[in-house]
Amino acid sequence: MTFTLSLFGAPTVTSGAMSTALEFERRTQLVVYLALKRTWVSRSELAALLWPDQDTKLAQTNLRKAVYRLHSLPWGNRIEAQAGALRFEPSTDVLSFETALRERRLVDAIDGYRGDLLVGFDDDRNDAWSGWLAFERDRLRTAWRGAAQEHLTGDLATTDAVDLAARLLEADPLDEAALRAYMSWLVRAGQPVRARQAYGDYVARLAAELGLVPGAELVAFHAALVTPAPSLAATPKVASAPDDGFVGRTVELRRIAALLSQDDCRLLCVVGPGGVGKTRLVRRVIEELGPSFEDGAAFVPLEDIASIDDLGGRVARELGIPLKGSGEVLEQTIEYLRERRILLVLDNFEQLIPDASVLEQLLAAAPRLKLVVTSRVRLALAPEWLLPLDGLPCPEDEDRDRIEAFDAARLFVRAAHRVNPALASAAEAAAIVEICRQVEGLPLALELAAAWTRVLSCDAIAAELRQGIELLRATDSAHPMRHASIEVVFEQSWQLLGAIEREVLARLSVFHGSFSAEAARAVAGAPLPVLAALSDKSLLHKDDTRLRLHPLVQQLAAERLGEGEAGEGARSAHAAYFHRLLQQLKPAVASGERAALRTIDEEFENCRRAWNWAIGHEQADTLARSATILIDYADLRGRFDECLSLLREAIEAPVAQSDPQLLAFLGSKAAHLMYRLDRYEEAEAEATRALAATTRTRNAATKLQALNVLATCALRLGRLDEARRHFKQALGLASPEHSARSAAHTLDHLALIEKALGHYDEALSLSMQSLMAHRSLRDSAGEALCLNNLASLCLTRHEFEAAGTHLREALAICDRDGITSTRAFVLSNLTEVAMRIGDFAAAERHASRALETADAIGNRAVQSWVKLKMARLALHRGDVADARSTLADASGTVITIGMVSLKFDAVECFAEILQTQGEAACAQRVLAYALDHPAATAPVREELRARLLAISEAVPILPAWPDIDLDDLIRRIVVEEKVAHAPLIAALRAGSAADVPAAA
Repeated sequence: MTFTLSLFGAPTVTSGAMSTALEFERRTQLVVYLALKRTWVSRSELAALLWPDQDTKLAQTNLRKAVYRLHSLPWGNRIEAQAGALRFEPSTDVLSFETALRERRLVDAIDGYRGDLLVGFDDDRNDAWSGWLAFERDRLRTAWRGAAQEHLTGDLATTDAVDLAARLLEADPLDEAALRAYMSWLVRAGQPVRARQAYGDYVARLAAELGLVPGAELVAFHAALVTPAPSLAATPKVASAPDDGFVGRTVELRRIAALLSQDDCRLLCVVGPGGVGKTRLVRRVIEELGPSFEDGAAFVPLEDIASIDDLGGRVARELGIPLKGSGEVLEQTIEYLRERRILLVLDNFEQLIPDASVLEQLLAAAPRLKLVVTSRVRLALAPEWLLPLDGLPCPEDEDRDRIEAFDAARLFVRAAHRVNPALASAAEAAAIVEICRQVEGLPLALELAAAWTRVLSCDAIAAELRQGIELLRATDSAHPMRHASIEVVFEQSWQLLGAIEREVLARLSVFHGSFSAEAARAVAGAPLPVLAALSDKSLLHKDDTRLRLHPLVQQLAAERLGEGEAGEGARSAHAAYFHRLLQQLKPAVASGERAALRTIDEEFENCRRAWNWAIGHEQADTLARSATILIDYADLRGRFDECLSLLREAIEAPVAQSDPQLLAFLGSKAAHLMYRLDRYEEAEAEATRALAATTRTRNAATKLQALNVLATCALRLGRLDEARRHFKQALGLASPEHSARSAAHTLDHLALIEKALGHYDEALSLSMQSLMAHRSLRDSAGEALCLNNLASLCLTRHEFEAAGTHLREALAICDRDGITSTRAFVLSNLTEVAMRIGDFAAAERHASRALETADAIGNRAVQSWVKLKMARLALHRGDVADARSTLADASGTVITIGMVSLKFDAVECFAEILQTQGEAACAQRVLAYALDHPAATAPVREELRARLLAISEAVPILPAWPDIDLDDLIRRIVVEEKVAHAPLIAALRAGSAADVPAAA
């Protein structure tokens, strides 16, 4: 797939025929910075640039998360990583611009520069970013200006020269050279009036901003212009006053300016829901673009116009047209406009839509007229150009420290300060982020919510919005009646709908988040023309292939649906559709097919709502059928907490409490998710209860799940005999005809136990059986996990090349199908392979990617496992302090989750640190202690023995270290990190752990 980044103006990414705007957030800041650098950039530089106010470790963690989030983008895997650095070399318009300059292709360079770099990516809270961005903007703007000025001295078409000089002047209105070029080319084009107007604007701006008068050369140049022709009488002036409530909309303003500059764009309709800020936007358009129309611009409010017959009179009033006699007002208005170049803004046109064809009449009669119309409804006219308007950009949770870089937060804070000047936005940043996101940046909703800061905290406002929109219903006298409350705004839109449109909109309110057109038809009985009509009326939005209602529209439409028969029927149809969808996807999800996983990603909130419906209506069979696929999905996507919460809701509800079989089944599934969250004690307790219940219910699926949970927990906690017993019981239940996939998984787990016991040939045989079974089932998820475990066995046998081959194959499957949880294990093992063969640069890359993945899904076992490897990599770099700190961080998690193999990894890493800092004898004693520990598995003992022998060649063998609890040793590794483990080292030297107390 080929793609291009456009970084001039508002950044976009183009792939094929599709162009998508890049939203301003940390990951896109990272993308555009790397794209402009086009070389290896150190992670420390990136972390310091994007998180300058955070300590190094937290900034690096945030960077890993940002890089991980890029994996969700189709081109995210194009970012290269190596030890401590990242690189991204896509095609960009900036690269094309600079290449054209180098090759002296001035026209290509000039055309390629489409405005300031990264418009909308300013961050006033980050001086480092702001400084870099300002420098790059100035550098590129200066290069373009030089090319443009050079080109204007050549032989080019008059129209092209006027447009280019105008661009120069727009970029810097006080650029005298640009003004002279502009005036000169206007005179050549026969437009001296525009030349004199440009001069007048320049003089006024020069006086207002700098208190200066133009130089003698410019004055003489102006005086030499030909005498302008008489102007038409009654030329209107720009009829709009500054709107002090305007915030943001930089991208939209530039888009409108670009469209209106095109000859064929004469009717531009700014369409959007009530309260989105259409009026404020077009008032700002009047201010910024009005002066460029030699015959002026006018704003015409139409909210109180009920008939098209009144349109001519309202336009005439705003333009100051002197009407004569009793002639038709509209005809007199058209006659006035016929020869004039005027920008006319018609605000709130929606109630006049049935007679919108009058606008075509206006345009036909006045060829130099340009119309900008605001409406909640598309005009559906042939010459219409559409500009849909959505809410303002909102911050994410990670943007709390810089919320005022986002227009939605800026508007909220600004409105709040009108009623509560003492509001400390930084202190309430988290709540402000939530408020912005709950209303999806709708300006009116933000202002109505902000008005409550006079009596409520932002936390309280956010809590109220979580419960409903009562806060936004209250009439606010600070707004005109049509915007007095969200209820009023919605009612106006509701009245514009026909009966079928109202019915469909109400039924669509049962969806949560986005939905497909297919789902809309199935659940809401929505014909495509009705969906199109709702979209035309700004009540339904289309994002790529998905549809959605604004959350406020969704709530208000749901009230119209009500709780009666119609509402019950719509919600029942919604639940049935999504439970049916889950069943259809079951085989594909179990096998790890990417398309199926993505479908549930998109529909997760609707599935959650369908699940809750089944709970409330005590549909036990439906819950049992859907639970299995939700657990498979959670396993592959790492969404353990969310799916566990769903199970808990069902377990605690009457539907399960009154049904022992369902209760045990759901309990066994919950136990599995607890195990995946490394909550082994809770998982064993839940699985034990479920297993006990199967003696009464004889539910084989429940028993199989419970046994597998008990086995995997025992394996993690080092109780190998118990784990093998449970797995063999599970294998007996999971016969191929009953559950071939479960049997394949159980074989893989038995291989892990044989490996832990040192029975490597048996482990290999079981692992290969499992791999063949997964492949015969075309179970890519199981195949990837089995390949990972097979590679781990190869690592134990020091077969590094084979291990690498298996892991690369597993990683390809994970990346292809989006199997997130297994991907974390694979990358961790790739780190180990790279370290074993001495490729430490590759090890750094793999470790960084593994930690990003583990952080994203909250897998604590992998997080600590990778950090232990990172501590050893820090030792290789010679950074002992970083190694100690990373070891302590990882060891704290190891203690919490209690995974035995990780405890020995931590102890071995500690010994390596001791040896590196010259304490070889102490390292020897730690390794000997671990080697003698009864919980050490065969592979662990082999590794410890090899390290111990290597040290013993250099130092004499010391007496055995006194017995100490393994967990106590790891706790001391954690708490003594700040003092470089001095007390523990002293105890090791003395030969007694009790001789020196641990550091406080």
